Formats: sequence, C-alpha cells, structure tokens
Amino acid sequence: MRNNLPKGNAAQLMAINHVDGPAMVLAGPGSGKTFVIVERLRCLIEEHNVEPSSILVITFTKAAAFEMQHRFMKITDSSYPDVNFGTFHSCFYQIIRWANPKRKIDIATESFKYRLVSDILHSLSVTDSKIKAELDLGDDIVKDVISEISRIKNSGLSPDDCDRSFAFYSSFHLMIKKYSALMDEFNKIDFDDMILMCRDYLLKDELLLKRCREKYRFFLVDEYQDINKMQFEVLSMLCGDSNNLFVVGDDDQSIYGFRGSDPGLMLGFKEFFESRKFVPKIINLNINYRCGKKILDSSKLVIEQNTERFKKEIHADKESIEGKVLPLIYSTKEKECEAIKAFLLANMDELSEIAIICRTNAQCGQYAAFLKKNGIKTNLDDRKTAFYECEGVRVLLNYLSFAYLGQRREDYLKIINKPLRFITRETATKETVSEGDVLKFYAGNPKMQRTALMFFKQINMISHLRPGLAVRYLRKDIGIDKLYQKDMDKLDELEKIAREYGDVKKLLKELNALIDESFDNKKKNSKKSERAVNIITMHGSKGLEYKAVWIPSINEGIIPSRSALNKKQIEEERRMLYVAMTRAKQALIMSYLAGSKENPMLPSRFLRPIRSLWEENYSSSPSKPSSGSSTSSSNSTSSR
Repeated sequence: MRNNLPKGNAAQLMAINHVDGPAMVLAGPGSGKTFVIVERLRCLIEEHNVEPSSILVITFTKAAAFEMQHRFMKITDSSYPDVNFGTFHSCFYQIIRWANPKRKIDIATESFKYRLVSDILHSLSVTDSKIKAELDLGDDIVKDVISEISRIKNSGLSPDDCDRSFAFYSSFHLMIKKYSALMDEFNKIDFDDMILMCRDYLLKDELLLKRCREKYRFFLVDEYQDINKMQFEVLSMLCGDSNNLFVVGDDDQSIYGFRGSDPGLMLGFKEFFESRKFVPKIINLNINYRCGKKILDSSKLVIEQNTERFKKEIHADKESIEGKVLPLIYSTKEKECEAIKAFLLANMDELSEIAIICRTNAQCGQYAAFLKKNGIKTNLDDRKTAFYECEGVRVLLNYLSFAYLGQRREDYLKIINKPLRFITRETATKETVSEGDVLKFYAGNPKMQRTALMFFKQINMISHLRPGLAVRYLRKDIGIDKLYQKDMDKLDELEKIAREYGDVKKLLKELNALIDESFDNKKKNSKKSERAVNIITMHGSKGLEYKAVWIPSINEGIIPSRSALNKKQIEEERRMLYVAMTRAKQALIMSYLAGSKENPMLPSRFLRPIRSLWEENYSSSPSKPSSGSSTSSSNSTSSR
C-alpha cells in the first residue's frame, strides 16, 4: 500500500486508478498527462500487483521515452527498472528480432533517403519539365515526395491512393516504384517498412504473437493522436483479448498528417472497442495548468471551428493568472521584424522564456538572420556551421582526398555512392582501392564495370586539375550541387578559397588543420550558452511552453498553407495554430500583415473567431502601442 497518494484533480485520479480494459484519456495542453501516466504505472504495480516487466509504455520519440522513464524512476526511487519504455519503432524492431534473430536489419537514415529520392527526381527530370522546374527552385520537392511515400505506407494505402493535391500525382507511382527498387538494391528498409514488416510477422507467426502477448499485458501509449493506421493495427493485435490499452492524447493537437497520423483513429476508439464487446472508459482532463485564462479562451475559440474533434470543456486552473493576448497588425514584414526586435530588446533578461513560433522552417531562418544581424542571440545561431562542416563540402573534400592522397579506402567509402552509383562497399577489400580490383569484383557484370570505369575516369580527371577547376568539376560534372542544394553558399565559399591555391594537397592540408582547430575550440567553448530567444516551427513547439509567445505573419497562404486544399488539411493547419497559441503561459502576441493598397494581404481565416481582439485594440485608441516593454505589458510592441 502506498503511503504517498498522488495529489491530482478528480479526472486525473480517475485515470490513475484505472486498471483493466481499454481507456482513453483526453489530455488537453497543460493538463498534466505525464503526471497521470507515471502515477498510473506506480498504481498498477504497487496497488494492483501488476508485474513491472509486463507493462509496455510507448511514445513517439526517444526523448519522450527517456523523459517518461526518468519521471517514473524519480517517483519510485528507481525501484522498477524492468518496466518497458520505448518508441513504436524500437518496439517493432524488437519484435522483428524475435521473429528472425539472424536477419540483418539495415535502416536507411534520413540523409540516405534524401539522397535516394533526390537522385530519382533528377533522373525523372530529364523527361519531366515540371519536376525539373521544381528542382531548380529548391529541395522542398524532395521532402514532399518522402512525406507522401511515408503517408502512403503508414496509412496502408497503395501508390494509386496518392493525394490528388500532391504536385506530382501523375508521376508518383513511378517515384515510389523506383524508391522501393533502390531500397531493395541496397538491402535497406525505412522506419515505415519496419511497421509493415512487424505486422506481417505477427499475422503469419502465431507463436510470435503468443510470445508478445504473454510478455506484454498492459499497454500505455502517449500522444495517441499521432498514431497511424499501421501502428494501430499492430497495437490492437498485441493487446489481444485482454484489451488492456490505456491511451493518452489530444485530438486537437494532431499535426502530423504528412506522415500518416490520423486523428480519426482516436475519434473511433470508443466504437472500435465496443465492436469487441468492451465499453472503454473515456476520461477528460479538462483543467489547463499552463495558459492564462485569456490565452486559453482565445485558443478555444480558434480550435472550436474544427468539426472533426471531441467536444471538450477545458478551463484554466483556479489559481491561473488572467494572461494577456496582444493582437497586432503591420503593413510590412520589415515593420513586423522591427517590432519583434524592439520587444526582445526590452526583455533581454528573459529571452530564454520567449518563443517566436512560425509555420515553416524558412520563416524561422529569416527571423533568426534578422535578429542575429541586430545583435540578438537565438537558439538557431549555433546551428550555423562553418563551410567545411556541412555535408556537401565534406563529400567534395573526400573526393579530393581520394584523388590526391592515394585512393584510400576510408575516402572511397564516403564518395562511392554520392551520387548514387549502386557500387557496393564490398568492392573495397584493401586499404587502397584500385580500378583493377573494382573491375575484378564486377567480372561478368558489364553494366557495373562500365559504371566503375566512369567513376575512375572522373577521379583521374580530378587529379589533373588545379584546385579551383577540380572543385568546379565536382560541383557541376559529378553533381555535388544537385545533391546538396542546401549547401550552395558553403560550396561557393570553398570554391573561392580553392582558387587561391595552386596545389590541391596544400589546400587539403590547410583545410584539415582548420577543421581540427575548429573542433578543439568547440570542445573548449562547450559551456552553457547565454540567453537566447527560441525560434521554432509550430510542429517543433509541441510539448514546450514559454512565458511569452509571438506568432508572426498569421496570414492566408502562410497559415493555412497554400498547399492545404481540402477540409482535412485545413483542419490540421488550424490545429497547428492552436498548438502554437497554447505554448504561452503569460503573454501571447499574434500579428498579421495588412500589406499595401496595391498589394493587400489577408489575415488568416483562423482569426475570425477572435477578430474582435483586433477590433478592440485598434478602435479603442488611434495612437500606436508603445515600442516595447516587459512581457507583462499589454502594449509591448509597435504596430503598423
């Protein structure tokens, strides 16, 4: 019997004390869901004698799993280390290992997938002008294709079910076919394949399924709103007849549709278990302990416009402050940036407690660059790497090293499939890799021999060029620029430096010394960083909280994004704004751009339910708000 009973509200205690059968906890922002999960774990073990090793706690990220485990160990004095914590992927990996211990699982990294899809798109662009045009504009197309492939797999769909709003709908069938073929060629799988593989093993192997069910008898899933169809299928198989599934989530915070997450699965939880002759318990954690009352009320008005959701009555804790919502309008992006700067300069002592939350990574980069130029530190500053630290430059230097420093195996392995040539690592059996050895490996395979001959011909060309020309050849003829479009500025910088040298070996020697010096300095300077404002995307803000939040440029075409065409996509965009708004504890600043008479801009349709905030702010006084004060001020920036 526990001496220290948890202190919680009525809904939290109901969830903590739930034992058998299915239960779904609707946990709004700031409602104490982690407290509920770890206390329920303790309750199961100490009050109901559940074997700790029979409990499986599943999260979506390693960081979340670690935090949950740490919290649980802290409240139990590390008494139950045998409770299982993991991500969906780590759990599925373990099941696959049980099914086939001898199978080697080589999981493709995100960078490998990026290179693979990039290569596919460049090959298709030869005959498809639309793809070529998109590639010329930037690398977003690669990310879009990867996301759609992931969505199709996680939703259990076929390539024919590609979203018709996808820009390359007509070519997608060919893209995913090539992607699958190349993954097989390299004997790799991605995380989405792992889910499908796990499901197939469980469907075919009754003994494996029995083993899993005997080991795991109680399942707890965090952030359940982010689950996809394939994950749910595996989870429901593992639960079996016991149906001991306890899930915690908030359908209003489901914002990962691009990878197959479906809030409909959460909405259908009750119906699913009723079809199994079970009556699931639905518990609503309806007290928000984070946001000030005015912030929460405004957030609720926004999200209540969505129709595909659970209706909830969320209210602020009795002890919560009122909070402030400051609605602002600016004629231009430049004036909005200047106002943000003024606000931050007035609150330099609290920078780490302030967040600027944007819809896209591109916006984050723009604000970070502007603030850095004006001497305001951001969390993104440290991500700016020296030119020799980015991947495109490193690969290019590896090519030069291979060509000029004795064709070493370590350099060969780093360049042989950049771009993709399908040359296996097994061709490098010696410390020095020769053309003859590679050709001998591919004896009887004329196609791969031709590929190898072309590679060594290119290496020979590089070895006879001056540094500047060698870099130019690698960028344009080998294709480094196409592979690493995001690194163009750094590659330009390297080429400029290379032109100043007459000898490649000397260039490599001095650059390597510079890299070593930079690494040493980083180790010396790895102390706690100074205060910095947080600039994050709406996706990245999930689970975080700040004293003050500024959401800039809340305009049509930005939020919702121009790519959001149907009702399902629009509602997900609205959920993103809701997530951003509910990160704020004390002050929420929301601004949009009005544009000019010649080029007017529209505020986001999501602001309609709270447009009275702007009307009140701009009709009550003809004067402009002051240019900056503390986070607790109601008029903390300048506008228009």
